[in-house]
Amino acid sequence: MIVDRGDLRWVMAVTTLALVGTTAYLAYAAFSPGGPRAGSTPGLVFGFLGTGVIVFECALSLRKKYPASPFGRVSVWLRAHVWLGLLSFLLILFHSGFRWGQGLAGVLMWLFAIITLSGVFGIVLQNYLPRLMMEKLTRETIFDQIPVILGELRRDADERVEFVTADLGIDEDQTEFVRAGGVKRYFDAAQRASAQEKIDAFIARRKKGPQIVIDEESAAALRQHYLQQVRPYLTPQPPDHSRTLFRSRESVAGYFQFLRTIVPAPAHQLLKDLEEICDERRQLFIQLRMHHWLHGWLFVHVPLSMAFLVLTLVHAVVSLRY
Repeated sequence: MIVDRGDLRWVMAVTTLALVGTTAYLAYAAFSPGGPRAGSTPGLVFGFLGTGVIVFECALSLRKKYPASPFGRVSVWLRAHVWLGLLSFLLILFHSGFRWGQGLAGVLMWLFAIITLSGVFGIVLQNYLPRLMMEKLTRETIFDQIPVILGELRRDADERVEFVTADLGIDEDQTEFVRAGGVKRYFDAAQRASAQEKIDAFIARRKKGPQIVIDEESAAALRQHYLQQVRPYLTPQPPDHSRTLFRSRESVAGYFQFLRTIVPAPAHQLLKDLEEICDERRQLFIQLRMHHWLHGWLFVHVPLSMAFLVLTLVHAVVSLRY
């Protein structure tokens, strides 16, 4: 969730409720002979209010499963989830009299603290990383399409190198090129067969002999560099040495500047294309890493929240019964 001016009303409302709750707690603590206790009437009121907010917080997952539900927009639920979640932690502290507790109560407090901190961490990431991605990624793509894009980058790179080296001896399927709007479409079997024949003929011609003629020594050097350094980097799990070699935009540019010194000028445009392909792969790495940061915190926040809700209900039943 992006925090913006739309959150100002929520901040003011939650701040007001927090001030009212704090005033009530201070008055309750001042007039309690034995000090604030979780089992006192005010302590139970704070506990029930905090638990009610926690139940609402956990209901967000259910609300997201029904986006067309009439019970308010998901964006409103998200804002309420963030700001009321902070308020609920304060209410639980009022409930416990700012005592951390022991046994199950202590476990609950630690869980609640971790959940709250992970939520704050997630909000910070969601407000910082998208801006960072816009600055660093000029070729951002849909996350689920990254494996497809990688395959296309490898095929494009193979094609360009084979214009100089001829057949690279790579058996990866390169035949499915008929697309419309990013989706493969064939209108009938005859059309597909005709298109495939043209593709096969083009590939056979490219693999048979070089289209860009340079000396054999330079072509062999290009082939070796491509197969040992460049192409492994274009796979889903590149080796460490490839990641290190192309770790930054400057390192990508430096590597291909070196290749230009050992490959004649007729192949320099090919090297420029390969450099752009490697830089796009580098950006996909950044996008993948940021995506994991952007969503990984939920693997802590959500399971712990559900466990916390269950343990809170157990704590409430045990406390009221005994």
